[in-house]
Amino acid sequence: MNKLIAFGDSFTWGSELQDEVDANSEKCSQYTWPALLAKEHNLNYICLARPGASNQTIMRTLLDNIANLDKDDIVILNWTWINRWDFYNLQEEKWSTVRPASNEATEFDKLYYKYFQSELWDKLETLKSMYLANSILNSYGIKFVQTSIDDLVFNTEYHAPDYILALQNSLNNDILYFGNKGFYAWAKDNNFPMSKGVGHPLEKAHKEAYEHANKKFTQS
Repeated sequence: MNKLIAFGDSFTWGSELQDEVDANSEKCSQYTWPALLAKEHNLNYICLARPGASNQTIMRTLLDNIANLDKDDIVILNWTWINRWDFYNLQEEKWSTVRPASNEATEFDKLYYKYFQSELWDKLETLKSMYLANSILNSYGIKFVQTSIDDLVFNTEYHAPDYILALQNSLNNDILYFGNKGFYAWAKDNNFPMSKGVGHPLEKAHKEAYEHANKKFTQS
């Protein structure tokens, strides 16, 4: 059976949906729009998203798994908030992700967001990851769909010098939008139910997103 492989963060994993058990387990939700899309087209669904992932994490996960993908597979890349940032932790010898809303923010995290983080940097790094994913999947001849939770990545009003615009223009036609917005903003604008925890869109939003994505999917 051909596969649909989804990459992303908690929105793709399905955090706070009715069947989500534990972010540390291997049991992702089957109510997310990528899972519903896989079921509709009789594809084996593999979710390689992880809650809290940054766009750098998503990119590395794709590269780690590219050799396991076949030309008949479908890849869905759901890019996350651009202000998450990865660094290699030399003490622990592993990649770590800094997130602005983390309840366990360290002094390092606070220093990063106070002195170093900027939207321009975030946009550039995210667009570079998206462009690399686009290029490598095309080179392997693998069909894919990209979405972005964060609307800022394609904002052309602020922090949009020519090098940002060049990357945006090269990617814009390959992005699946939900009413010209990312999934999260679209769900909020449509007043779909949201979780009481972090505020994830719930089953209604994913069902509507699946129907929207399925129209695009069947047209391609």
